[in-house]
Amino acid sequence: MKALPFGYPREDSCQRAWAYEVTKVSIARSRVLKRYRTVLRVLSRYGFSVLAERFGGDGAEGRGERLRYALEELGPTFVKLGQMLSVRSDLLPPDVVAALERLQDQVTPVPFGQVAEVLEAELGSPLGEKFREVEPEAVAAASLGQVHRAVLHDGRKVVVKVQRPGVAGQVDLDLHVLKGLARLASRRTRWGRNYDLPAVAAEFAAMLRAELDYRAEGRSAERFRKNFAGDPEVSFPAVHWEYTTSRVLTLERVGGFRVTDRPALEQASIPPAVVAQRLAGAIFRMVLRDGFFHADPHPGNLFVGPNGAIIFVDFGMVGDLTPAMRANVVDYVVGVVTQDADRVVEAILRMGMIHRPGGRTALRREIVRLQQKYGEVPLRQVQFSQALTETLAAARRFEISFPTGYTVLLKAMTTLEAVARQIDPDATLVGLAAPYAELLIQEGLQPKRLLFELGRDLAQASRHVVRIPGQVGHLLSLLEEGEFRMSLDHAGLDPGLARLSAIANRLAIAILLASLIIGTALIASTGKDSFLQRYPIADVGFLLIGAVGVWLVVSILRSSHS
Repeated sequence: MKALPFGYPREDSCQRAWAYEVTKVSIARSRVLKRYRTVLRVLSRYGFSVLAERFGGDGAEGRGERLRYALEELGPTFVKLGQMLSVRSDLLPPDVVAALERLQDQVTPVPFGQVAEVLEAELGSPLGEKFREVEPEAVAAASLGQVHRAVLHDGRKVVVKVQRPGVAGQVDLDLHVLKGLARLASRRTRWGRNYDLPAVAAEFAAMLRAELDYRAEGRSAERFRKNFAGDPEVSFPAVHWEYTTSRVLTLERVGGFRVTDRPALEQASIPPAVVAQRLAGAIFRMVLRDGFFHADPHPGNLFVGPNGAIIFVDFGMVGDLTPAMRANVVDYVVGVVTQDADRVVEAILRMGMIHRPGGRTALRREIVRLQQKYGEVPLRQVQFSQALTETLAAARRFEISFPTGYTVLLKAMTTLEAVARQIDPDATLVGLAAPYAELLIQEGLQPKRLLFELGRDLAQASRHVVRIPGQVGHLLSLLEEGEFRMSLDHAGLDPGLARLSAIANRLAIAILLASLIIGTALIASTGKDSFLQRYPIADVGFLLIGAVGVWLVVSILRSSHS
């Protein structure tokens, strides 16, 4: 046994273990630093700096496309980041958001041999014991995983989603880098501070880690199935839990064709308008009734079954709204459909956070302007996505930000409108939402609903009332102990105080100058026998008095003209 510093003994094996841990930490740090350098080098090559106040300025040409290329080059984590930012119109300008919407999350599939290794390691047995067959060709490949068709031994057809080898470690490394960059931007830029970029990065990290856990996606699929049980117009695949882990998800293989396949719709004699209405109805029920919705309703995730039912797949991106958030969304939808500007403004303000003084008034003016702009357009011709883009652009100008739950929902709604228009060119989200808005208005006027809202408001008020005695008691205790402090911030007071300080300084200089004049005059009047007359003190004093006097006069004249 060897003695370590300070006399603590340790066995050689312990020393080796300690050295091994130090080596691991050093390697981890070197990997992080290397990744930092790579990220900064790529961003710099495409013309971006993490310390810039904005993405190259509002007039920067091609900045959105350059950012898209940079994120695609940086890999899966940054592609997912770009997809998340594509719903944040309250953070980024429209041209950047539009470019990020075109991010490609399609990559070359990994060889099937690696897929088989993951399946066997996760399911704990050889591939042939779990599946009768697994197609080696991937039907879809994204940055985090890829999908293969398979058949179980009992003949059931399934699809198996398998996580790409090594992607979890790369995501963890990239998230560490992103959090560091967010903290840096928050310290160095006003934009980063206003929008709390570290919180945005933390929220993104939580979303991405949840997406890496395929069991969470399976639970989402089951939740949708439960919410729509017995509904013949909407369908969701079943989860095979015995073949599902955190890195493998096995789902029922659904039939049908893509929701935007118009020739297939015609062949099945299903009117496109009916499909668009069913799709919109499913999303509205998710949002307004359940508060839990599919957040990525693009054509690749939507199919039409033989009976005309809308089939949803891929539940990696979902949204979950609290009752309060759902109530705000209801008010927003009803306000848009009924063209009630005040209701829209109040709903937006309850949803978001205002970072600029006067933002509330400015936003109200902008919403009224938009209402006047769209007021002459027939309700069923109003494009929700265009109106929403203008609304969020106004919110960004007035520095109003929204929690991600709202922005994910708004993005889902714009995607829904685009898909609905592909199915039925005459469809608009506002027109599709009108029947649901009418039901919501009627529900809001029902006595039961009014009593519920009244009870909720009274409960909230009672909670505040109950807290008042305790808060008053605490205040009195602070007064008794002499620890009460009050901070007063008077707008416009600092310039006045600065001017008073300058006046006081000049007055002090004038008094000092008068004292010098009197003192110098007394020295000059002393007798010749005084030792003061042996030196030119009076002459120097009068020169100093003259210089200070000239400076004081010039300073006063300058301040009178400023």
